[in-house]
Amino acid sequence: MKFAHIADVHLGYEQYRLPYRAEEFTRAFREAVERAVEERVDFILIAGDLFHTSRPSPETLKDAIEILGIPKAKGIPVFAIEGNHDRTQRKVSAYHLLEGLGLLNLLGIREEKVENEHLTSEKLGDKYLVKGVFEKGGESIEIHGLKYMSAAWLERNRLRDIFRPEGDAILMLHQGIKELFERVSGVLPESQRDYFELKMEDLPKGYLYYAMGHIHRRFETNYDIGKLVYPGSLQRWDFGDYEVRYRWDGRTFKPRAGVEKGFYIVEDWEPRFVELKVRPFVDIKIEADGETVKREVKRLGPKIPSEAFVRLDIKWEKPFDVSALHELLKVKYLHIRTRFGRKIETPGGGGEVPRPEEYFSPLELKAIELTGEKKFEVEPVVELFLRGGWDAEKTQKREEKKENKKMEKEGPSKDGEKKQTEARPPKKGEAVEKKPENAKPKKGPNLLAWLGGAR
Repeated sequence: MKFAHIADVHLGYEQYRLPYRAEEFTRAFREAVERAVEERVDFILIAGDLFHTSRPSPETLKDAIEILGIPKAKGIPVFAIEGNHDRTQRKVSAYHLLEGLGLLNLLGIREEKVENEHLTSEKLGDKYLVKGVFEKGGESIEIHGLKYMSAAWLERNRLRDIFRPEGDAILMLHQGIKELFERVSGVLPESQRDYFELKMEDLPKGYLYYAMGHIHRRFETNYDIGKLVYPGSLQRWDFGDYEVRYRWDGRTFKPRAGVEKGFYIVEDWEPRFVELKVRPFVDIKIEADGETVKREVKRLGPKIPSEAFVRLDIKWEKPFDVSALHELLKVKYLHIRTRFGRKIETPGGGGEVPRPEEYFSPLELKAIELTGEKKFEVEPVVELFLRGGWDAEKTQKREEKKENKKMEKEGPSKDGEKKQTEARPPKKGEAVEKKPENAKPKKGPNLLAWLGGAR
């Protein structure tokens, strides 16, 4: 048995508001499907986020129909689940349209019972669990799957209660797993639950292959009796998903290679990565004065391909004109980000400004990171707050804590007694301020106001 495992295609994504990037995302998907067909796979898995949004444009749908027509013409079935970007709360999604055209088979919990050559249904409460089926040469494989679900939903509905494989089976999910995120990005606190929805212990056992999506870097590991694999996105997602990263150590730039982009061919349950050549992303970071930055960037320039997307992160103590850097780095797209490196004193010499992590919550810090560039995408910021929520109570508590510290620092009044404000009846002829009966309490300062959104 041989199959292809693709995930996080993001058709229709005009990255950095550049229409030609959407064309490159489409081209990568076409190449992946064509190479899977050339490999003579028995079926293809798409583990979520085929589309960048749940409402793809007519042009994006047209591209999907044309590309998925390639395996259909060869009699190769495609099994898919919805991801967090393209899932819908409506009854019918773009996936249902593609399924109606015979281009893919949609797996997961559905309202209706589905039975055909490649799909079968199992009663699950008042709904149906629709599973994929593939048979060849006396072998039979079941393909189980579920669209992206929130952490709250997964806490109420255990995957181990839903999925129980009885024979050779594949489980396809579009979820983040805490332990795997930590291997890629470092230890994550529970407060950052917007990065993952599951822990390894939540996964059902007994599957020969776990076809995952959602993490945009490829990753392989073992779980129970099977392989657990993330193929990553087909195209580079951001500058954290770099091809190469350069860090200045005070004397020279130290390079670090990123991960390749592509998909997997799985034969006899052994995954093999197939690399796709995509647009390179290069991330450069330097802390130095203007002359040093210009000199070293000029030296580095020849190593960077002209078609690359480059982020140049400069930490300085004294600002300088960065326009010359565009001449030194002749690349397709250059984003220059500058930050002050010196310590900043509070007004009145009251000490250093608190570090951001001491003042902002992890959710707020992520929002600041997302909005820190001149041209930032609005959708990820909105999605962050929708998924992570806005904890107004924590914000208020932080303000109260700051106020208490301020009072402690100022100390008691000169006579050693605490000042009190006592209510007294108004004097004759004195105006009395009337408060509205239904006056709403004032909201404490929040991140939107800090960003200038509450002007």
